[in-house]
Amino acid sequence: MQMTTQSTSRLYANKGLFLAVVLSASLLTACGGGGGSSASTDNTATTGTTGNTTTGTTTNPTTTTPATRTFTKMNLTGAAYVADGSQTLGCVKDSKDNKFWEVKSNTGNPADSDFRDVDYGYFWGDNVGQTAGGAGTSYAGATNPCSGVGTALTKCDTASYVKAVNAMNAGKGLCNKTTWRLPTSAELLGLLNTDATKAPYIYADIGNTAFDASDTDGRSYVYAYWSSTPVAGEPGQRVAVSFTNKLTNGQVKNHNVVNQINNQIRLIAD
Repeated sequence: MQMTTQSTSRLYANKGLFLAVVLSASLLTACGGGGGSSASTDNTATTGTTGNTTTGTTTNPTTTTPATRTFTKMNLTGAAYVADGSQTLGCVKDSKDNKFWEVKSNTGNPADSDFRDVDYGYFWGDNVGQTAGGAGTSYAGATNPCSGVGTALTKCDTASYVKAVNAMNAGKGLCNKTTWRLPTSAELLGLLNTDATKAPYIYADIGNTAFDASDTDGRSYVYAYWSSTPVAGEPGQRVAVSFTNKLTNGQVKNHNVVNQINNQIRLIAD
């Protein structure tokens, strides 16, 4: 499915360099994309005396190498995913913090899309979104920006989507978890893969990821992924994170939640 043109809703630009700097610092600490780090301990000497005997001990420098970050794949019921053509990849478990990330679906055929398709968009809020449509007629910039097929989802908004995912599998939830929620901006930025050479700049094992292909200049608003993080000094806004480019002002976007935009969603579970 192709990303459509930008929503006609009124969009608000990034409110200042301060937020970009703060979230850039968050990015530097949260991302695990490339390179290694080491921690060393300086040489130390400890001297003790017993009678007329003096002894000394020296601690040699030690270097630790961080473990390789991995994402364990699970099917819709939470069992180990087997790529045998009969299973659907539902989520992955991040070895960095043992949290779970939703893997978006993307059948390639709009008529077969389920409600978690990568291209669907959602307003911020609870029961305030546009009406959910059907498979084949829904996409982020349309009158029906999401699909409710197979769920009780009737509105395309963040809260309604979270409820629908937690209600999957007869109430057991996606991947047998019912703690799915919107991630913080720091959690989303932690998925940035600095080794990726083209958009979307995210770890491949996270799966299908929407990005705004028209965002070639790092503009202040694009289609992006909703976070739960409010914008400092702007209680009516939430931070949205884009994986379109690697510049700080291309990753962190502010969207006013009154004049809304149909952003994408990727949930996290603890």
